[in-house]
Amino acid sequence: MPNLGHTMEEGKVAEWLKPLGAAVTKGETIALVESDKSTFDIEAPADGVLLAINVEAGETVLVGAQIGLVGLPGEAVSAPEQAQPAAAAHAATASSGEENPTRRRAKISPAARALAEELGVAIEAVTGTGDDGMITRDDIRGFQGATSPAPASAGRMRRAIAEATQRAWTTIPHVALFSHADVTAIVKPRRFGLTEAILRAAALALRDHAAFNGWWSQDGFTAAGSIDVALAVAAPDGLVMPVIRGADGKSLANIAAEIKAFAASARDGTLDGGKTTGASFSMSSLGRFGVDAFAPIISAPQVAILGVGGVDRRAREEASGGVIFRSEVSLSLVFDHRANDGAEAARFLAAIAANLQDIEKLERA
Repeated sequence: MPNLGHTMEEGKVAEWLKPLGAAVTKGETIALVESDKSTFDIEAPADGVLLAINVEAGETVLVGAQIGLVGLPGEAVSAPEQAQPAAAAHAATASSGEENPTRRRAKISPAARALAEELGVAIEAVTGTGDDGMITRDDIRGFQGATSPAPASAGRMRRAIAEATQRAWTTIPHVALFSHADVTAIVKPRRFGLTEAILRAAALALRDHAAFNGWWSQDGFTAAGSIDVALAVAAPDGLVMPVIRGADGKSLANIAAEIKAFAASARDGTLDGGKTTGASFSMSSLGRFGVDAFAPIISAPQVAILGVGGVDRRAREEASGGVIFRSEVSLSLVFDHRANDGAEAARFLAAIAANLQDIEKLERA
């Protein structure tokens, strides 16, 4: 079950589009999954066959649960890993006061749940009028209109973000390296934006440092077949991570256009859920907020994330002994120490910095 953002805790398998044992092609949609805000596609991660279906259509499970398995024809498969239903997981923590499991079991459409979150409506108090008692958007509006105006559910959203962050922080051995890169040739004469330049520089570096491009599971590291970079984008209801697919093979102009479109969709709430899944590496930038440097949290099950800080003018000594001022951006690479060590991470970070100084390489699609 993929994670569409820090506020997502669980998802429901809406439909399997391929039966057990069917042949699948990498990138082919094989299932539909619903979050509390959208419906999105699950794509086959590789060519092969659907060896196992661990979560049946209609079941809701926590983010990160294995819902199925794709492998080679005839490949031996052990007993399917059974994902714990989300309702049971929430019930297990209910005694500690963390959450009311009744709320999670309510029958409610994704759109209605999103509206309830926006209006601060407790859905366990709403009577559904849809099919089989399903709570609809009209039910939420009607309930909210019949009561005093409810405050926005900022506290609830912050709790969801905190829980997702805690899971990542406590299960992944994070190690952070800090460096900087000379971007004088990029910011002056400003032929293209810094964000797309750094994203492409990282994507190109991943070609030679594939151990940072993929996912960690109980079976160890799995390398991704393509370089799909997620970029953290702030949205009204939380952080989302749209994905630039095949980023190493796209031009700076194409990357910039995708980033602009994603940002607009995130702001108005129309970002397609399928655009935020399947990333093999992530990048987060806070430089425009005046942040010098920071260590972002890895987006599990990925094994690394690049943090981008601010740009400063710094005095550097020339070979001749003189002093020259250069524009330098702060970079931080946070990696999963189970998948890589510090020396390789340092080489990867240096490769990103080197790519940022090679303008011809960046501009060459």
